[in-house]
Amino acid sequence: MIIVDRPPNFEAIRAAFPSAESEGVIFAYDGDIYNPSGGEIPPMLIAHENVHLARQKALDPHDKSTSRWSGADLWWLQYIENSEFRYHEELLAHAAEFKAHRRSTDRNAGAALLMRTALRLTAPLYNYQPPRTVPEALKDLRHEVQNV
Repeated sequence: MIIVDRPPNFEAIRAAFPSAESEGVIFAYDGDIYNPSGGEIPPMLIAHENVHLARQKALDPHDKSTSRWSGADLWWLQYIENSEFRYHEELLAHAAEFKAHRRSTDRNAGAALLMRTALRLTAPLYNYQPPRTVPEALKDLRHEVQNV
């Protein structure tokens, strides 16, 4: 479901990622996509967010009666605190976004789309420490797209 609001953990997200308040930034949380600005979400970004939702669901505790944390809570805790985890999660989501967006088998168009995807993957929004480079992101995306 797409919800036009901020996710429940938005204050923690904003504290770690000040750019999270920017227009068009969307969030995956506990089965829903949160879209605070209310704009249209293209199918490629739905694919991106669905990766995050699936990864959150995979972290759900087996016995929810003994845990106060949902898979989304655990995922976001790691996402905020661990730059390596965050990069890996974004790499998977950006690879899915690339695959959903690629419509042509034209090599030049594919290379241009891969470059745009790598630029988004390395955007300051994600606050990677240390920062990731575009050549590193291109290499990682190529590998991930071939293996997915």
